Amino acid sequence: MNTTPIRHSGLQKAVLSLYRSFLRVSNKKEMDNPSSSISNYIKTQFRLKATTIQKRDINKIESLLVKGKRQLEQIQDPEFSGFAVFTPKSK
Repeated sequence: MNTTPIRHSGLQKAVLSLYRSFLRVSNKKEMDNPSSSISNYIKTQFRLKATTIQKRDINKIESLLVKGKRQLEQIQDPEFSGFAVFTPKSK
């Protein structure tokens, strides 16, 4: 049995850290508003990106990290109460 821990790259650690930060903030927000589904949305988005973006596409991952950090700052704002998701119709 292999007991050596998995070694993550710096980029992987940054993504995992951002994910955990999002979940912590969403749990706090959901305590204020139990009907909110922020954590479900966050989990869905991270899983979707994990399956659609290639692990070798470092530029895309880094740009999404920057975007994610901005979004995290927005939901950490005490005035933040929720969000709306708009999905365009397929033709």
